[in-house]
Amino acid sequence: MRNILILLLISFKIYAQDILNYKEVYSENYLTYRNDNDKLFTGKIQKIKQKNHIVFEVEFINGQLIKNTTYFNGKEKIIADEKFYNSNRKIIKHIKYSSDNSYQWITYYEDNGFKKLEEDYDNGKLVYKCDYVNNKKNGISFLIDKKGELKECKWENGKCIK
Repeated sequence: MRNILILLLISFKIYAQDILNYKEVYSENYLTYRNDNDKLFTGKIQKIKQKNHIVFEVEFINGQLIKNTTYFNGKEKIIADEKFYNSNRKIIKHIKYSSDNSYQWITYYEDNGFKKLEEDYDNGKLVYKCDYVNNKKNGISFLIDKKGELKECKWENGKCIK
């Protein structure tokens, strides 16, 4: 019973976030504050078009940018793109989605902003993977083509050496 109560409290905390628009906050020294009380902002900022279509939303915790989500145009709320940030506002993970959400392109970044890994998924199945070192392809990348055949390439310092 105690575990259920804790879960409910955590869920309430997550869903009880403020949702504001950009005019209700301001940023200073890489932190975001509420205009009405000058306190660090925790919650979401949304850009809404035509009353009910969310174009994008940005999440903050204690004034720090955590996540940016962009949505496809349309009647349904379908995610097109998500970016996750570290405490220095550098992207650490970027996910792009196909409009039917069957294909995902994921890029991971190091703290300095350099790519470290790219992965593509088709209906949840990994179909492409490539490691990076110093923002250049490095190591063995693989691809599963539309025929289901595995193709590999060895990379060194951004050059394919097979």
